[in-house]
Amino acid sequence: DQEYVEQEFSNFCKNQSLKTALLKSVDLLQDGMFDDIRFTIDNALKAGQDKNIGHEYVKEVEARYTKEDRQVIPTPWSIINEKLMGGLGGGDFGLIFGSPGGGKSWTMVALGAHAVKLGLNVVHYTLELSEGYVGKRYDSYFINEPVNTVHLHQDKVKKYIDTLKGTLTIKEYAPGNASISTIEGHIQKMTDLGYTPDMVLIDYVKDEKEKLDNTYVSTKALARTLNIPVWSVSQVNRAGARDDVIEGDKAAGSYNKIMITDFCMSLSRLPQDKINGTGRFFLMKNRYGMDGMTYHATVDVSTGHIEMDDNP
Repeated sequence: DQEYVEQEFSNFCKNQSLKTALLKSVDLLQDGMFDDIRFTIDNALKAGQDKNIGHEYVKEVEARYTKEDRQVIPTPWSIINEKLMGGLGGGDFGLIFGSPGGGKSWTMVALGAHAVKLGLNVVHYTLELSEGYVGKRYDSYFINEPVNTVHLHQDKVKKYIDTLKGTLTIKEYAPGNASISTIEGHIQKMTDLGYTPDMVLIDYVKDEKEKLDNTYVSTKALARTLNIPVWSVSQVNRAGARDDVIEGDKAAGSYNKIMITDFCMSLSRLPQDKINGTGRFFLMKNRYGMDGMTYHATVDVSTGHIEMDDNP
């Protein structure tokens, strides 16, 4: 209850400061010291204000280059980490575009599994697939066995899970029954129980078209409030589903969602790619470096393993 205690204590101090100033003002009023009264009351009203004015550019040169300045969580792909200055950082919102059945959800699994192996706490929200099936996808990824036969390797799964350093929580919500507020409430419950997440994956929040911008603004706000990376996915429109490389103008719904994100990339997989196990990642936007590059990849949607070429 630290936040509640701090707020109550701060309110108490503000009230006491104002009470003291009012009592002192009685004597000042009798002496006709009106300017002193105003000064005393103004100071009392300032009690409890946040004294952090922001990053002082001239004074805090060294702070900008400390490791603590931006805590990042790397992705499984070295070239993406390079472009992101190490990975997606606290407060960052990453978005992955793709066509239906193109491998977006497996990309989420790859991101989550990599973070868990690094010893981090990951929360994976699924609004399309069941909790159990998403769990099997993680099993498949970890032991590199096809998801449709992973049930035959339960001993291998259990043995591997014992080696994991981090934790994974998978939470399912029915499509249309969850909003960012719902997710925020669940995260607060987890935090109260001692399971503070280091990264959140949302696969994925749908909303009515006119509310779409607010949904993605809220997702970005969630990342900033929690100060952790948040990844999500989004559909492309019909024209984008037929493109060899999916660019930003092919985003389904509102184009503004791209402007809200800190990093977004697309995964294009045409019918022939699905047969060959290939695909192309296109960097749509990157606040931390270059974008506009296309990287070829091998995509195994039976286990979720995705290998991305380092050269565009």
